[in-house]
Amino acid sequence: MSIEKFFTDQYYKQANLVWLLLPISLINYIFYYLRNALYKSNIFKQRKLPVKTIVVGNLIVGGSGKTQLVIYLAKLFKKNNINVGIISRGYKAKFKNTTEVFGDSNPIHVGDEALLLKQKLDAPVFISRSRYEAGKALIKKYSDVDIIISDDGLQHKSLIFDYKILINDDRYVTNRLLLPAGPFREPLSRIHDNDIYVLSNSLKSRKNFFNFSVNHKVTNLKTSKVMSLKILTNLHLSIGIGYPYRLINSLKKLCHFKYQIYDDHYYFTKDDFKDNFNYLITEKDSVKCKNIDNKNIWVLKSDARMCPMFEKKLLGKILNG
Repeated sequence: MSIEKFFTDQYYKQANLVWLLLPISLINYIFYYLRNALYKSNIFKQRKLPVKTIVVGNLIVGGSGKTQLVIYLAKLFKKNNINVGIISRGYKAKFKNTTEVFGDSNPIHVGDEALLLKQKLDAPVFISRSRYEAGKALIKKYSDVDIIISDDGLQHKSLIFDYKILINDDRYVTNRLLLPAGPFREPLSRIHDNDIYVLSNSLKSRKNFFNFSVNHKVTNLKTSKVMSLKILTNLHLSIGIGYPYRLINSLKKLCHFKYQIYDDHYYFTKDDFKDNFNYLITEKDSVKCKNIDNKNIWVLKSDARMCPMFEKKLLGKILNG
């Protein structure tokens, strides 16, 4: 069992050994409130970019749909003639300086999420350890950008964001402690902050929601052929995302399949697809599999939905703010 899977099970299934890390979590609480106080007192400096900025984040670790929401918002803004740029930390990418992401960039160098954003959107994407530096470099090259969306970074205090969207995750958690004893990056009370728009990713929500369901059709990674999940047989889901169980449970309603869970951001090789299956992978994983010569790999896609009232409210703020 990998370390990542151990913590995932401890946070979302049953907590036992993770309680041993409680002293470290208590230190993180002290650090969290001290850091906030230093920013509020202006001892730690905050900077602002010369264009509107919006950050999409969450409170607990693992996949909650942040990247999907960034894609949805970017398409929504572009449809309303708002020029969009994207910034990201480039998680687990091997780069040194602020870097622009291109459609043919190596996912090892820029990260799978940043590359997916570039391939899904006709928009500039920059990565950096500093979101301010990423935004500054983006604006320098693309001066016509009206708004910058940050994929994650709600905890990135050094950059002032004009709009903050927090995805309130509906999954079961074993406790509400800060990392590493619990899955929370910040205290749950953050959802009550006045400067944050809160969206629920629950399929049961009727108000202020952003959720997504599995599309019934899949696309062949090599041939781009589109097929219905109901037609394909001998299916095997190979999945390397932050919280795979939401997708697994949704997919069970559509078809029968075997599955194997890999660590988030796992880099697949041809040996991971050597058996006689029709393999299913996510779009995020697909950007790391382009060079694998296998015609039995099929890419799952999701259909995103946003609360119409929330969409109208946010768009009005962006256009008139």
